[in-house]
Amino acid sequence: MKNRNNGSRIFLTELMFSILFFIIVVAVCIQCFAKGYILGKSSDVKTHAINVATNAAEEFIASDDNESFTLYYDKQWKESEDLKGDSEYVVTGMSTEDGNMVLMNITVSEVDSENTIYSLEIDKALPYLED
Repeated sequence: MKNRNNGSRIFLTELMFSILFFIIVVAVCIQCFAKGYILGKSSDVKTHAINVATNAAEEFIASDDNESFTLYYDKQWKESEDLKGDSEYVVTGMSTEDGNMVLMNITVSEVDSENTIYSLEIDKALPYLED
């Protein structure tokens, strides 16, 4: 008997390679989208942390108050009253006097892991008092 080759084997082999290539491309694209989503979330958190720390620094420089402070924020970066179950981030300002200067270190971190998101160090001069 004669074995006729009608090209179906070549067609099926080509179809299998096309499907395999498509699956590999889809896997790479899904990884790229997942990495982009994670980076987007991370940059969003860092942007909010920078804004909160900068606002706290501006308030410190503009006011006469040189005391340390602690502020709590929830997931949407709305200020919370104190450390409750909904607090996600903590902003801590530690002040120290050095001669005629007040140094303030402002740190934004996660409540649970104490992972520092952003840190800012500023200083301001104390008013000169004549005797």
